[in-house]
Amino acid sequence: MPSLRNKILRSYAYSKLVMLAFATVVTVDLYVLDRQIREGQAVTDFREAVLEMRRDEKNLFLYGDLGNLDQLMLQEAAARAALEGGRHAFVAIGGEAEFRRMRLQLVAYGEELESYPFLDQAAQGPAQAAIRELGRDLTKTSQDILRRERQMLAEATRRAGITLLSAFIGVVALGLAGGFFLVRRVVKPLRSLEDGLQTIDEGRAQELFLPSKDQEIRSFVASFNRMLKRMRQQQDQARRNEKAAALGVLVSGVAHELNNPLSNISTSAQLLLEEEATVDAETRRLWLTQIDSETERSRRIVRRLLDSVRAPKAHAQRQSLVDVIESSVALVRRQIPPAVDVRVGAKVDVDVTVDRERLQQVFINLIKNAVDAGARHISVNVWLATWDETLAESGHLEGDPASVRHAGRAARIMVEDDGPGIAPEMREHVFAPFFTTRSTGDGTGLGLYLVSEIVGEHRGCIVVDSPAAGGTRFSIWLPLDEENPA
Repeated sequence: MPSLRNKILRSYAYSKLVMLAFATVVTVDLYVLDRQIREGQAVTDFREAVLEMRRDEKNLFLYGDLGNLDQLMLQEAAARAALEGGRHAFVAIGGEAEFRRMRLQLVAYGEELESYPFLDQAAQGPAQAAIRELGRDLTKTSQDILRRERQMLAEATRRAGITLLSAFIGVVALGLAGGFFLVRRVVKPLRSLEDGLQTIDEGRAQELFLPSKDQEIRSFVASFNRMLKRMRQQQDQARRNEKAAALGVLVSGVAHELNNPLSNISTSAQLLLEEEATVDAETRRLWLTQIDSETERSRRIVRRLLDSVRAPKAHAQRQSLVDVIESSVALVRRQIPPAVDVRVGAKVDVDVTVDRERLQQVFINLIKNAVDAGARHISVNVWLATWDETLAESGHLEGDPASVRHAGRAARIMVEDDGPGIAPEMREHVFAPFFTTRSTGDGTGLGLYLVSEIVGEHRGCIVVDSPAAGGTRFSIWLPLDEENPA
């Protein structure tokens, strides 16, 4: 089975082999060049010895001092030693025949020098001519050999440079090939895993797909999918538990709310049955009115619960936002004590496309919640503003501000009260369905849940926090765009 570990180890081993091969090529190339330079030194020594011979030869014949003959013989011996010591280099440069010819020239030159002191004066002239001729030949030959040796050294240096450059290019090419191999066989599957995790995080996939058949990735994908499956099972179980708990709270609240009107209806009906013959018309009318009133109360409780669980059809129309707020305040005044002061403060009139009745429900629920919490002064203010990210940090944000941020301009509606406020640790729960801080039966916990749902339907968001003066502040943001101009 393929494995990421094996691929990485193979790539590492190949890289080391390539580096070893490069080092070997460099070492061999430098060794060959060094040997050629050392062998070429014999050619240089031969050339210098020949030049010294010619110089001593000139002094010998010019001044007739036989003392220079010994020095000349020493230089001839040095030239012969350089020739014999550099045999390999001379043969490589000029060939075996050229080497033998040079050796014969040196031997003849030496023999002429050895016999020169014993010649009479008449024979010394021809001997000098012969020695000079042999010296000129040796000078010419040594110069030619040195020139060719320099050419061969330059060629060897050029070849060494080309070899090193080729080896370097080969190492770079193999390095790039190794990198491409790792990217394709290792990095690409890991990047695919990252993309798969991103799609799961965004909710566009339910499991992680296998990007390659490598053992490590197969094991990771299998383990991750098993973990996802267990998490979904646990989430499903948690949701079932939450639903059961919420249903229990809902049933308890509904039972309590319906128990009061049903009890009143039952009491009035029993009184009518028991005292029908003796009760006067006015009392009978009062009891019947109570029965009708409590029946209507029960109907409203059931309708409110139905509104919280079903998605009503939207009836969005162009509306004046200030008019919607003022009409909401007028409606809620009939349901709150006269001592509670509710006023609309700062008003920037702006037309918005909204469902009038749904948006009215938002302000009615917020005001009634504030009154139920003990507030005596409630203010509603409207401004035009741009989304401020710091607001979400100072309080609890409900909804997605992306539409508000993208629109640039937005209508900000602030509902503030002087009540006891909401504890910071409770703010993130106030918009949850069936959550309530009141005693069982005093509320269904659906008011703020409906507020967040309605604001979300209008592409807005809501932030709850506490102002410095105390109380609670709800900031509703509704985006304004081409369809909702100021």
